[in-house]
Amino acid sequence: MNKLMSRLVLVSALGGFYAGLSNAAVLEVQAEIRPDPSNPGSAQIINNTPVTGYCTEFPAECNSRKIRSDSFNISFQSSGSIPVDQAIPFGFPARWRTFTVSHSSIPGETAEIQIRIAGVGTRYRLSKKAQEITGMPIGLPVFDYHAFLWSPSWAEAIAPCLGVNGTSQGADANGTDFTAFWLTPEHVTSCPRRPKFEVPGISLQRLDVHYELRAVRPEKLMTGNYQGSYTYSMGSDFDMGNLNANDPSMTFNLNLAVKQDVKVEMSADRVYLTPKGGWMEWITHGRKPEKLLGDLRFFILSSAPFKMDLSCERLGIDTCLISNGSHQVPVDISVSLPSPWVDDTGRPIERRPLILGGEGLKNIKATGSPNQSPSLLHFEVPQDSVKDMQSGSRYRGTVYVTFDSDI
Repeated sequence: MNKLMSRLVLVSALGGFYAGLSNAAVLEVQAEIRPDPSNPGSAQIINNTPVTGYCTEFPAECNSRKIRSDSFNISFQSSGSIPVDQAIPFGFPARWRTFTVSHSSIPGETAEIQIRIAGVGTRYRLSKKAQEITGMPIGLPVFDYHAFLWSPSWAEAIAPCLGVNGTSQGADANGTDFTAFWLTPEHVTSCPRRPKFEVPGISLQRLDVHYELRAVRPEKLMTGNYQGSYTYSMGSDFDMGNLNANDPSMTFNLNLAVKQDVKVEMSADRVYLTPKGGWMEWITHGRKPEKLLGDLRFFILSSAPFKMDLSCERLGIDTCLISNGSHQVPVDISVSLPSPWVDDTGRPIERRPLILGGEGLKNIKATGSPNQSPSLLHFEVPQDSVKDMQSGSRYRGTVYVTFDSDI
């Protein structure tokens, strides 16, 4: 939520004075998004979901790459032996997918979010030690047995896949287990591995992923929370060949907290209310009392939806009062916003009354990219009230206009 309050002093005078890892294959994703008010279309998504899997075992490698991992409780099991040169395709969906999220408190308010799998990994387990399968001499580093078993080794990231761990840390001392992880550019669809020896049996113990999120139109997001889900299928989206998955799918449940900022620049913090034509013409020609007017320009420098509220130093009926100390009169306040700003019904906002409680201006939104045209706050003391004002005195008061993205 972001509130921007402008304090305005109104002055007028008469008589010449100037005025983590989830259960099964579901991951609860907790994230925040902070759209940049000065750069529509740009936003930072902060993923607060606990890291699990590969990056908890090898944090240094992940930190150096600025990646994270989350582990899904999905395993893959071979139904028999893997013949020489029969590839385990290790296919994955690296391209962006789009899904819809819904605002938790604004009915019908939705947004589009995109997700892609930017890294994949697993811990495989052989039915026999790698040394036994390869027949290599006993006494070599455990890593060497695993490296010699596959083409390429699971530790290598043969282009176009990209490596994360370039060391032998992935080999477990038990001789059967090996942990691997690769980064996956958008145009990549698989990181296949082929055994150079017949593998009696193999299982992938888990599925680790590094995923990326982005909003399609972040400047259109409302402050608050959005929820939505996206599901990938095992066998089609994730292809492990003849290895059978214990779960048919993996689901990301997204809980997205949006924190929009409203950025407004006021041209001044003081407004002088005068009759049309100015005080001297009124005094010189003895004009009858007429309404007092004053406009204040301001600029909306963001594209986030917002609402406007009014509060006062001196409260009147729906509006604010100005006073000379012993007498007070109401000031009508309205606002005009340039295109493409509209209200929640899509109507332009032209001299729209701004009253206490903000009714009618609860959801102001842009239907396109805002330009640099000025907005206006209009202040007016009605003619009937001017008649009652005491000549030769100064009336003043303070009003507060709040721009709030928490709709």
